[in-house]
Amino acid sequence: MKKILLASVMMCPAAIWAQEIKPMDVKPGLWEDTMTTQISGISMPAMPQLTPEQLAQMPPEARARLEGMMKGGAGAPQVTKTKSCTTKEQLSKPMVSDQKGCTYKLVSSSSSMQQIHMECTRGNTSTAGDLTLQRLDSEHVKGDLNMKASGDGSTKGAPQNMTIKVSFDNKWLGADCGNVEPLNGK
Repeated sequence: MKKILLASVMMCPAAIWAQEIKPMDVKPGLWEDTMTTQISGISMPAMPQLTPEQLAQMPPEARARLEGMMKGGAGAPQVTKTKSCTTKEQLSKPMVSDQKGCTYKLVSSSSSMQQIHMECTRGNTSTAGDLTLQRLDSEHVKGDLNMKASGDGSTKGAPQNMTIKVSFDNKWLGADCGNVEPLNGK
């Protein structure tokens, strides 16, 4: 889920799009992606209790994520920051990653906004929703992803429905990506 941001959102074959893409007018290079995810309607299994020794052995990022989840509880917003490298080639394509089991429809496209409807089926779970990306200026992009998922609840024996809301705020850091590789090496 982390990579459905500006970086990953920029890499889908144009052949799946019926509408002509108008590239977003943003700078290629290194971007900082801040994503806030909130999931509701899912029952979380009890979190296993870890000893201080087990926590100390975890990588710092994994430990911070786990501690944040335990602190916030199920359904609490989770914030992650990543860095991504975006090429000029990626900017000329629809801003969504090509994932197996998913179909995408470009609803609208301009140099300042893209709206994409997506539907995914994985196993017994179906997900549908809309992604909206808005260029604030050539160095800032904001967006929202709102999805509804439903499954047969095969792990608990009852149907499960959930709502996934992701908002993100991406800012350009510079033209040089340093050691951050573009997705798919492009």
